[in-house]
Amino acid sequence: MIRLDSHTHVFYNNAEELLRQSKEEYGYEKIGVMGLSCYHGRQNNLECLRAKVLAPDYAYVYGTMVYGDNAPATGDDHEKQLRLMLEAGFDGWKILESKPSVYQKLQIPLDGEVFEKAFAFAEENAVRVTWHAGDPAPFWSEETAPEFAVRNHWLCVGEGMPTLRQIYTQVENVLDRHPHLYASLAHLYFTSDDRAHAERMLESYPNLNLDLTPGNEMYDNFMKDRQGWYNFFCKYSSRLIYGTDMVDSVSDPVFGSQSAIVDLVMKTLCEDKTFTVWQITGQGLGLPNDVQENLFHKNYEKLIAQNPKPINKCGLETYVEYVLPKMNQEEQRKTEALLLEIESKL
Repeated sequence: MIRLDSHTHVFYNNAEELLRQSKEEYGYEKIGVMGLSCYHGRQNNLECLRAKVLAPDYAYVYGTMVYGDNAPATGDDHEKQLRLMLEAGFDGWKILESKPSVYQKLQIPLDGEVFEKAFAFAEENAVRVTWHAGDPAPFWSEETAPEFAVRNHWLCVGEGMPTLRQIYTQVENVLDRHPHLYASLAHLYFTSDDRAHAERMLESYPNLNLDLTPGNEMYDNFMKDRQGWYNFFCKYSSRLIYGTDMVDSVSDPVFGSQSAIVDLVMKTLCEDKTFTVWQITGQGLGLPNDVQENLFHKNYEKLIAQNPKPINKCGLETYVEYVLPKMNQEEQRKTEALLLEIESKL
């Protein structure tokens, strides 16, 4: 069966490894690479763009906003960054600012004036958006948060930390204001413990999709209510998109390995046998073949262009010139080196 991985990352500036695994180990036909510049170094958008240089017909790249340390973010700035990213050759917009640990640092409401012009532009121009909104509910308590959440600084406790309800309210305010936004909410919008919420989102917003990127708790919850989630997947099979969160390394900070992630997803969705992967034991849902085809490739194929956008050299130079002052000296050095490398291969 054809598979496209809609949700991957470059953490270690090793796009070669991401492409190798995606093609050779998992046989993906195409991948989406999500930037993390507001979380993982302000040069990260260009680190992701290297994947497109190396595989221009294979890798779609979504850029994130870059924030300066000393200048406040503005609505004009966000809209301009989004315009410049798209003109440079990015295929879409990745939003990570409503991940609680990022929100705590930035303190910028997603439904406020800083984001409004960018959302309006994205809706008007049918920009594809992948949006991380929230985290698993257990992360909001030291008593319930898993060890890996604490280790990775994802514990949602402390001054300035939003509640999950606040994040949901902001996201849904944006979608109410921009109902035709082409958004894909990552990790099933962290609703695997509240299927009714997921259903309400899909019923309320016609252009909304949910991606199936784990969240370790997601697949455990799917198997705890097999019939309920089986029915959900069948009913909404045209609105759900496969993704893994694969990074440019064979290891993973939660599951230990990229192969464990893929194994968990495939066994849960495709098989109906009992299995154990990582720390999760359960019986797979055994979804019908037509549902699997929608999840693994047809829905993403409908969402994206037939081929990734080409990189525009002039547009990329303009984008880099605009965001460079927001970076520290080391990030500037890395960005300039990445720009030279990318341009040398165009």
